[in-house]
Amino acid sequence: MKRVYYYSDEVNDDFASTNGKINSDVVNGAYRYSHSSIGWKTSVFFAYRIFATPLVWLYTKIWLGVRVKNRKALKKVKGCFVYMNHTQNIADAFIPTISAFPKRAYIVTGPETVSIKGIRVLVALLGAIPLPSALSACRNFEQKLKEATDEKAAVYIFPEAHIWPYCSFIRNFPDKSFSYPCRTGSPVVAAVTVYRQRKVLKKFHPHITVYFSEPFYPDSSLPEKQARKKLRDEAYAFMSRTAKEHNSFEYVKYVYKDADEPCHTDEKCEQ
Repeated sequence: MKRVYYYSDEVNDDFASTNGKINSDVVNGAYRYSHSSIGWKTSVFFAYRIFATPLVWLYTKIWLGVRVKNRKALKKVKGCFVYMNHTQNIADAFIPTISAFPKRAYIVTGPETVSIKGIRVLVALLGAIPLPSALSACRNFEQKLKEATDEKAAVYIFPEAHIWPYCSFIRNFPDKSFSYPCRTGSPVVAAVTVYRQRKVLKKFHPHITVYFSEPFYPDSSLPEKQARKKLRDEAYAFMSRTAKEHNSFEYVKYVYKDADEPCHTDEKCEQ
C-alpha cells in the first residue's frame, strides 16, 4: 500500500524521520566556519576527495541509481549557489558531492548537523555550513559563503527547509536565502530531484534523476529585496516545471488537508 502523508502547511510541516531527535548546539560567534591551517586543509582533502567521494559515488550510483542531467551548467560558472528540492534524508547529503563533481560541494545545513557528537568535525570537513543560531555568527557565516564561491565551489541550499520524503512536487519556499548570491554577485543554478521506478526490484524505493537549470544571475540594477525575489521566482519556475515534466513515479502520496480534518483510516497515514 502506498504511504500517504497529510499536510496542511507546505512551508512548516516536516516529515523527516530525525525531526526533533537531535538537540542542536548553539552556532554563535565562537563557531569556526573558516580554517586556514595546512593540517585542516590536508584533512579536508583526504576526508572529501579520498574517503567520501568514492563511497558516495558507489552509494548514489549503485543503490540510488542517480543520473545527472545538464551537469555542464555547473561548468559554465565558477563559484555558484545551487538551490535544490528537499526530498531525501541521507541522500540529500550525498547527491551534491556526486552531482557537482569535479567541483567541491558545500551544503548549508541546520545547526543540528554539527551538533552530533563524534561526527561534528567530520561533517564540517565534508562541507557542512551550519546556519547561525545567534546573530554573533552571521558575519562569519556569510564570509564562509563568500570564501566557498571564491573557491569556485558549488554551495547547495535546500530552500524548502524541511524534508518531505519522495515528494514529487515543488513546495512553496521563501526568497530569503537568495540574498546570498545577491550579496556575493554569484550565479544561481536550480536543481531538481525527480523519481523513476526501478526496472528490477520494483517494490524498493525508486531511482533518482537530478536536473540542473542553466545559470541565473542576480540583477544588480534592482534593490536586494527585489533581486532576490526575481532569482527565487526564476528558480521556482524551473523547479516546478521540471518536477511536473519528469517525475514519472509517485512512491509517496501527499494530500492537502485542513488542520482540523482527520486522516482517512483506509490509508497508511502519517502527519
